[in-house]
Amino acid sequence: MDHYEKACGAVVLRKQDTHLEVLLIQQNDGHWGFPKGHVEKHETEQETALREVREETGLEVEIFSSFRQETHYQPSPGVHKDVVYFLARPVGGAESMQREELQDMQWLRLADAQSAITYENDVELLRSAIRYYRSHESEGE
Repeated sequence: MDHYEKACGAVVLRKQDTHLEVLLIQQNDGHWGFPKGHVEKHETEQETALREVREETGLEVEIFSSFRQETHYQPSPGVHKDVVYFLARPVGGAESMQREELQDMQWLRLADAQSAITYENDVELLRSAIRYYRSHESEGE
């Protein structure tokens, strides 16, 4: 019987001088991507994303509420996983990587991030997050 999982996370962007940077995490299996994790009981998708970013990176982030993208993949045969991603920016906290689950965590310029990210659907997600961010950053949500 197939097994279904749902996770939520965030593409965390920040502006450094004139360029944008994205926060990437490297999981213990070596894959580079975005902070995310399983939805816990009674949590909304956004609550899960905020908690997971905080647990994995130490950062408090603010979510751009109108950006929501879902990716679907099969991490192993018979396992279906949906991941809902939001766009976020850091507003507090202190960077501290969750060492049990992560090997590395880095802020990367967008071009570097696109070549570092393991999965193509995450690269597509980053591109659409950047387009959204650039068209909405003046609004200061």
